[in-house]
Amino acid sequence: MKKIINYQYEWGSKDVNVEDLMLDPKNIRLEIENGTQDEIINDLFMNEDAMQILENIRENGYFPDEPPVVVLENDKYFVLEGNRRVVALKAMISPEIAPTKYIEKIKKTMIGNEPIEKIEVRVAKSRKDADLYLAAKHTKTTRKPWTALRRAYFYYAQKEKGQTTEKMMERYKGVDIPKYIKMYEMHHIALSLKFISDDTRRKVSNKRIFGITTLERFYNDKYVQDWMNIEFNNNTGEVRVPKTNSFDKVYSMVVTDIANKIATSRKQLENEKSRKGYIDSIIKEVLDGQKIQRKNISTSDKFKEKQIKILNKEEKLVSSKMENTLNSFAISRVLWELQNIKYQIFTNATADTLRTFLEIVLKKYLQEIKEFPKPSSKTGFIYLGDALNKMKKILNQNNKKGLVQVVKVLEGSKWYLDCINHNPDVFATDDKVKEAWEQMRPLIEYVFNDFKEKQKVKNKK
Repeated sequence: MKKIINYQYEWGSKDVNVEDLMLDPKNIRLEIENGTQDEIINDLFMNEDAMQILENIRENGYFPDEPPVVVLENDKYFVLEGNRRVVALKAMISPEIAPTKYIEKIKKTMIGNEPIEKIEVRVAKSRKDADLYLAAKHTKTTRKPWTALRRAYFYYAQKEKGQTTEKMMERYKGVDIPKYIKMYEMHHIALSLKFISDDTRRKVSNKRIFGITTLERFYNDKYVQDWMNIEFNNNTGEVRVPKTNSFDKVYSMVVTDIANKIATSRKQLENEKSRKGYIDSIIKEVLDGQKIQRKNISTSDKFKEKQIKILNKEEKLVSSKMENTLNSFAISRVLWELQNIKYQIFTNATADTLRTFLEIVLKKYLQEIKEFPKPSSKTGFIYLGDALNKMKKILNQNNKKGLVQVVKVLEGSKWYLDCINHNPDVFATDDKVKEAWEQMRPLIEYVFNDFKEKQKVKNKK
């Protein structure tokens, strides 16, 4: 019969002085070897909320339910589990070990409080035993490498402690330190932007999933740097950008597009030509084609990260799985807005956007398949009704009877969406908005799927 491991008795317990505990250099999940104690301390404070742990211990006490796991190597106890708690306790005793920005705060926090100098630890039999325990506890490998953005935050933490770029390049052989400093600063600026939503800011703040390499491809483009007046110091990686609303608006749109996968490195930002077209479309839309001025240029440390509000989850109108297959930035942005808007609150804005979405999707599709309707002889314009009528003819020819009926329903109920635009006595309700979307959804899905199939056939030829 197999014996179930009982770590409480398999491993011994021991009371150890906090100052005698060593933070584990092999537990830093980065492509470096043997990180110093200072490096680990900097990282745990700058990137792993050690200050928050410290304040919690001071406020509520040190809990005994999960003692740190250590291993004895070369007559020293290395902390394999519980590094944040241990570094917080160490900083309570000696605040000067923390990064400079935290020292005075820790000293003030500890006024009138006596630090904890000795704690109980569990002593693992070996590092191998501890790795098995940690893997089981966290249900995944404990040696998962960091993302590029997480590395950037690690290296920047050393810079904050006073390490120069030159010294870091000597310490971390073969690592492009300026690249990571630049990455940190451009990400830090992104988190400070005024014109991004809290939902987008939340996605940007997630170092594990945010597409930092896509953003990197964007800001490294010389054409982009020229139009946005971004300056980089190639030796240190430090960044200077205009601290203006115009820069904020343009960069906000870029960051939002990347965070929500509207702009990707495989499409809009793949090469120099696509990046030029992308930034031109944004500059034209936001600044009417004018370059961002150089006034009030500031380094990134002048930007403060915005607080992220906690939003209640509500029913979404348009599924996040719907994908725009047409070649249009505008359609992608409008689709993203519809996928994220709280239509129960912003009912009239949603109704207006739905009508716009229907019209631009149909017109773009008809344009791409060379079936664009002729403009009215009286006005010279092409209206939504013209696009719907053309779609009805095409669907009839392709024997899509069900979708023909969908178009007829839209033609019959289109007056409602038109009235919201033009009649001050008509306003939207959330149930009417949802009904309008359900009426047009089959046609939108058909357009996206049909164009996607046409592109596949075209690419095979």
